[in-house]
Amino acid sequence: MEEWKPDQLKQSLDNGDKVFLKLWKRGCGICKLSNSATDRMEKNNTHGLTFAKINVDDHPEMLDLAGTGSLPLFFVFADKEKKGMYTGFKGLEKLQEFVDESLS
Repeated sequence: MEEWKPDQLKQSLDNGDKVFLKLWKRGCGICKLSNSATDRMEKNNTHGLTFAKINVDDHPEMLDLAGTGSLPLFFVFADKEKKGMYTGFKGLEKLQEFVDESLS
């Protein structure tokens, strides 16, 4: 999963790309725990999503996007708008369900 800056997200959304975004921070154990699941999702990418992550230690303004400081945070964007937001990590299956529902 590629590390992005907020301007890369904006450019991708302006282009109408479908994006799976993870907000994370250093020292967040659950953020790290979710890495293998998001890596598998990216490998099996059934929705044609671009996978990216942004570190909120470096870009704290990204937390304004969610209105919460709970991490990790996952977003799905399509058609230039936010389609879904998921807080926390409860396993690969739940995360994949979130993506599927966000794009249905």
